[in-house]
Amino acid sequence: MLIEVSCDKFVENGKIRKPVKFEKGLNAVVGNESGTNSVGKSTFLMILDFVFGGDDYIKKSKEVFKATNVGPHTIKFKFEFDGQPYYFTRLADPANYNTVIRCNENYEPLVEGEMSISQYHKFLAEHYGLNESGQTWRGSVARAIRVDRRETIDTDKPLKSYKEEPDRDGIVALIKLFGQYAVIEEALKLKSTSEDEEKAFKEALKYEYIPNVKNDKELQKNVERIEVLEAEIEELADQSSKGLLELTSMQAEQISSIRSKIAGFRRQRSRLQAQLKGLEMSKAEGKKSFQKDYQELLAFFPDIDVNKLEQVEEFHHRITNILNGEIRENQKNLEAMISLATSRIKELEDEQLRISQLPNVAKATLEKYAELQKELQELLAANEAYKKKDELHDKTIKLAESLDKTIVSEMRYIETKLNSLMDEMNETLYDVKIKPPILHAENANKYEFATEDDGGTGMRYKGMILLDLALLRATSLPFVIHDSLLLPNIENEAIEKILELYTKQTDKQVFLAFDKTATPNARRILEKAQRLHLSRGGNELFGKAWNRKENGSEEPNEDTANSGAETAMEEQ
Repeated sequence: MLIEVSCDKFVENGKIRKPVKFEKGLNAVVGNESGTNSVGKSTFLMILDFVFGGDDYIKKSKEVFKATNVGPHTIKFKFEFDGQPYYFTRLADPANYNTVIRCNENYEPLVEGEMSISQYHKFLAEHYGLNESGQTWRGSVARAIRVDRRETIDTDKPLKSYKEEPDRDGIVALIKLFGQYAVIEEALKLKSTSEDEEKAFKEALKYEYIPNVKNDKELQKNVERIEVLEAEIEELADQSSKGLLELTSMQAEQISSIRSKIAGFRRQRSRLQAQLKGLEMSKAEGKKSFQKDYQELLAFFPDIDVNKLEQVEEFHHRITNILNGEIRENQKNLEAMISLATSRIKELEDEQLRISQLPNVAKATLEKYAELQKELQELLAANEAYKKKDELHDKTIKLAESLDKTIVSEMRYIETKLNSLMDEMNETLYDVKIKPPILHAENANKYEFATEDDGGTGMRYKGMILLDLALLRATSLPFVIHDSLLLPNIENEAIEKILELYTKQTDKQVFLAFDKTATPNARRILEKAQRLHLSRGGNELFGKAWNRKENGSEEPNEDTANSGAETAMEEQ
């Protein structure tokens, strides 16, 4: 539990305050009975929320952090669990507040004592025993920290942790606090998985990864087109002696493609063979000799220089040898290419044979068959996708309905428990029979909290107080924090009884700000429970008030001004 809180900026009549000590049961921050404002009661409760891992002190008490008021400061605090003390500090600075430092008893940082705020939350959850399925630290305690400027003071919706939080989140948080979340967790996982499947399928349809049918009219149109296609395919098969019916559209496409490739390789082979024949003819021509014609030339030209002719012949032989070498090389290349084409033709013919023993069907017929089969398969897939989409949607709806029924069933048990405790405590507040507040979940998405036939302000705040006390008794909730704004409209006799109920929480802690007139017995309770007294004239929390006019200027009211930005966080 929380043992103490201190800060060098907490001042009493010019001196640093001693640490504020806490005990089990009621711990009161008391102001004057006149209801004096702007002394720091609500601010101190905000600091307690900060100690318990919240951040509204930073975000909604901005006037504190003005350099002319307090500015950044360090909050020191001590917990004790199973007799073991734990010391921490946390910097209250809008620029840096998400780190908690583990310290020794003198609040000196330990080596490797720095913790992130999430690590600190886990530490508190573990040591306070809030480790049931689904439970988190702030998700468990934030709703029972009811301080001015926090969004947890809606008397009609007391399960809210922030202003815009849906009722369903508050209902589920309550189930978690009761340790019953495991009962609905499996149903929630099934619903989430189904939603993810449905979303992924719709995305695939949206981007046309799967053919899409938008409505029943398109579905029927597809059915009619499918009948036409099937008839055309049957007719085409009849014209081909039924051989096509043995083929799938993919096989038909493959065979058509193979035949096109075979034809292409055959044309290529014919061209290569023609080139080879031309080379062979050139090679044969090169073997002829002019020597046998020399005598005939001498008969007509007796003065011709035969030596010159022999030189020309020798040159011709050399050129021919070179050309013959090139021809032989080209011949080898052509023969290799012809062999490769022949081999590829044989492979394709074998592949075609493996695909189907189809008789010789014209290529145009195959292409038409493949085209019809492709359209048919696309339409069938589109219709199947449409039906699948409906099936997934129906599945999600059924799982959501099942989850909602489970949530409502768990809430019926919780309602019975809490309403019984609130009725029991309500009986002790008045001399006459007064109707108690009632919590009721109308469904998994909506709950009501009210006192039948009485919507008065005091009755609504009294109901919220009784709900928190019932939660202290029925769950692992370790503390509640109640600001003085919950009390003014409740009659004094009932407040006295509420204070008595606070003191009975002997295993838990109640932190209360109080500043109104009280009965004698209530004053005795408060005197015993008082941990901090605040008043004007130097006894404000920080030793001064900054809402006084100075030189014609007026500073904002500490407890009520500057509501700050409203934050809607998960588990605040």
